[in-house]
Amino acid sequence: MVFAAPNEALTRAEGVLAADPPPLHASVAHQVIGIWQRDFGDTRLALAHLRRARDLAARADSPEREADVLATLGVALVHSGRTREGLAAFERGVARGTGHTRARVLFRRAYVWWVLGRHKEALEDVRRAIPVLRQADDVIWTARALTLRATVHLALGSVERADADFTAAERLWDTTGQEHDKADAVESRGLAAFRSGDVPAALRLLDEAEERYAKLGTPTFMLTIRRCEVLMAAGLATEALAEADAATAALDGIGGQSTRRAELLLVAARAARLAGEPRTSLARAALAVRLFAGQRRTWYETHARLVLIEARAATGRGSGRLVADAAAVAERLAAFGAPAAPEASLLAGRIALGLGWTADAERHLAVAARSRHGGPPLARMTGWAAQALRARAAGSARGVLEACRRGLDVLDDHRMTLGASELRARATAQGAELAALAQQASLVSGGPRRLLVWSERWRATVLTAPPTRPPADPALLSGMTAFREIAARAEEARTDGGRPVPALEREQRRLEREIRSRTLHMRGGAPGDGDRFDVGRLLRRLGDGVRLVELAVLDGRVHVLLCGQGRVRRFEAGLLAEAEREAEHVQAGLRRLAHPGAEARLPLVEAAGARLQELLLGPAAAHLGSGPVVVVPPGRLHRVPWALLPTLRERVLSVSPSASSWLRARDTAPPPGGRQVLVRGPGLASGGAEVTELAGRYGVRTGGAGGVPGAAGAAPGAPGAAGAVPGAPGGASGGPGAVPGLPGLPGAGRRCGESETDGRAVAGPQPTGTDREAGPATRAVGGSGEAPGPSDAVPGGSDGTRRPAGERPGATADAHRRVEAEPDPRPDVAGVHPARAAASFARDVSRTTVLEGDAARVPRVLRELDGAASAHIAAHGTFRADSPLFSSLRMADGPLIVHDFERLDRSPYRIILSCCDTARFASVGADELLGLVTALLPLGTAGVVACSAPVNDEAVVPLMLALHKGLDAGLSLAEALRDARAALPDDAVHRATGWAFSAFGAA
Repeated sequence: MVFAAPNEALTRAEGVLAADPPPLHASVAHQVIGIWQRDFGDTRLALAHLRRARDLAARADSPEREADVLATLGVALVHSGRTREGLAAFERGVARGTGHTRARVLFRRAYVWWVLGRHKEALEDVRRAIPVLRQADDVIWTARALTLRATVHLALGSVERADADFTAAERLWDTTGQEHDKADAVESRGLAAFRSGDVPAALRLLDEAEERYAKLGTPTFMLTIRRCEVLMAAGLATEALAEADAATAALDGIGGQSTRRAELLLVAARAARLAGEPRTSLARAALAVRLFAGQRRTWYETHARLVLIEARAATGRGSGRLVADAAAVAERLAAFGAPAAPEASLLAGRIALGLGWTADAERHLAVAARSRHGGPPLARMTGWAAQALRARAAGSARGVLEACRRGLDVLDDHRMTLGASELRARATAQGAELAALAQQASLVSGGPRRLLVWSERWRATVLTAPPTRPPADPALLSGMTAFREIAARAEEARTDGGRPVPALEREQRRLEREIRSRTLHMRGGAPGDGDRFDVGRLLRRLGDGVRLVELAVLDGRVHVLLCGQGRVRRFEAGLLAEAEREAEHVQAGLRRLAHPGAEARLPLVEAAGARLQELLLGPAAAHLGSGPVVVVPPGRLHRVPWALLPTLRERVLSVSPSASSWLRARDTAPPPGGRQVLVRGPGLASGGAEVTELAGRYGVRTGGAGGVPGAAGAAPGAPGAAGAVPGAPGGASGGPGAVPGLPGLPGAGRRCGESETDGRAVAGPQPTGTDREAGPATRAVGGSGEAPGPSDAVPGGSDGTRRPAGERPGATADAHRRVEAEPDPRPDVAGVHPARAAASFARDVSRTTVLEGDAARVPRVLRELDGAASAHIAAHGTFRADSPLFSSLRMADGPLIVHDFERLDRSPYRIILSCCDTARFASVGADELLGLVTALLPLGTAGVVACSAPVNDEAVVPLMLALHKGLDAGLSLAEALRDARAALPDDAVHRATGWAFSAFGAA
């Protein structure tokens, strides 16, 4: 029972002992308690009970009973670090037992050999045990032996053999009631999936095993170790470090197994190194080495020494001694048959190269390079990295580029098996060294065009592949609904009482973990080549008028690749670190300027913008011409407000994560029909007044009791309407509550929630006030009544957009095609043909939907956004640096998060986010960005206007009204945003507001 129902077995064993049993029964009871303490509790107590069980078995004069207890005692002694005593106990157990009992003893000794890393001995003992267990028809122990043999095969890299044994064991487990062993089998299958390179399946199986263990109430330290290995492979090293450290503390708290503690320290050391914390890695690895040495676990000690050397190298301690140590570790790992041996050879070669020892480096790198032809993806990438370094040492730029190309192709195939955008982004970190080597080789020998190709090869790669839609998983959907409700309640409690509510926040964090976990289980599509970047195609699309500025970073310096007029030119600019510091100063200045009374800071912010221009553009600023500019920054510069740079301030300016994504956005066709959606979230200081004005501009009534300011039935902005919003930026306003168009902005708020970094406060609905009491929003009106609601919609075209009932299919599309076919004398501006833009975005008031008040709930908002031509969302925005895919916009029923947007079949062709922090991203992987804008771009959105800083709520209104005025005239987002900035009053608050917004994409 101790593995089927551990806690019940413990209780019953204690009950047996309380009844003064005979020695034989008492021996069994003490053994059960010893097993429970060994695996789930204090090893010191375990040893005491098992020694008592051994003595009672001897008193009962039962050699079979004594042999069985000696095997259990031997495992406990090894786990407590007393390896010599443990192996001696096994020798006595093998000698005392016969037949079936002896086979069980051999199985447990095989387990101990595996713990010690002596895999040859483990396979020999389990080979002897399995036939006897099968002959005795011992299903449970046969399944255990098969599971162990599979695990040993995995340690040696024999995935196919392991799969065969796991499959056989699983068939046997299905016939038993051994719940703990069943959970262990699921955990082992997760390990097998990981070793074969299937990270989503590994995470899913390990999570399933964790749920099974939780039902049994048993600790899961081995599961934590395996999960941390998978997290590291998925690029989640920081999470792995946190989990390993927490598990170590919990194990120490119960006096748990010394062997598990050493393994947790090893995995923590590896995670710390990958997370960029070499000193933490040094400390953990050094302690792990000492523990493994004391436990006589040479296999693990050697792996810990590898991490220790890696950490020393990461702190800059390159030396001949370190090369020799790495080479010795590589030889020892190779003798063990350990899959990590090529990593050690690569490390030795890399350190030798740094010392200029070319011959030694070649020897070690040649050994590491052998792994490029087989094995899991990350092992092959190790081989290609070694091959690239060999080519660089030999002075062969061509060889470097070929090895880097082959290695990154392996990574691309691996990434495509990952369904979650977060995992795809983080996995790119594995290719950072290859990409950097290729860029350096291109800089030396290939010219600007080749450097551009390699700069594109590794930036924003997540956006190059179609996203994997989250599955229609009822548990995931219900979890997201529950999360939204809890987040809303937590926000309401904070607003009412001004204090956090720990119980609600704990539940919110639990739901976040559950949602994220289920999302990480998604599998990607089949590997494919995808579209390769073509410099010639880019230059043709740019023409003579548009310039694309791609910033590449090599050895810490910014290189400007200026594309346009049929050529690519390279300029050297400043240091990346200095530019990052300056960008942070600018962001701080913009945050302060969001409040009236900070005018004195404006010259400081403008001066910082000039310094940023020198650092980021350098001499290239003088060669931008007079036309539109597309900026492609590296991920670490995503927070730069590009419109603040003097040479870009009055230009048509757009930003793109990569040149490839700009090309895709440019070629994205808008959906037919011109359907647009206006959304007003709760709690805005201005009441989301631009939505009111825009609704009136398109003939849609809004408001009602507690609704948007304005008399019921009167078009907002009409003369005499209470609280009217000015119809043009800077225009006169009338009535109390009007949005000012002139300097001053008394009592202005910021259009954002809390800017979170700790995951604690997630924006929810405004708990009190008119927003919660507002009546339902009206649909767009055409003629005399409301347009049909969602239930009246009928399927549209093949693109999945919906069409109001009664609309003639194809009518809008025909009109669109007619206009697009007409010649247009104007130049193609920022990648969008004006005729197409004008045709696509001619406003059709019968197809405008306004969602406000209680109608602005997440399910309804998503339904209306799906397939829309344009959308405007005015809401509080919150960026989550700790978990960027939980960044949110506040709706009536709680946060609308990035995970919600990923469920859209097609996101709006154009989307305007007049919300704070919507253009903030988390920079992860090699050069990837996670955030709201980057989630929308692969889903069909060709253009986004978003904000990179907190902004003044009321100052946003005239900017947005002027922006829409330009869009109504057929301008692109970048053109309209440039004109909108120029139309704002010339005071500090309005200027800062204009600089904070950027146009992304090419629509």
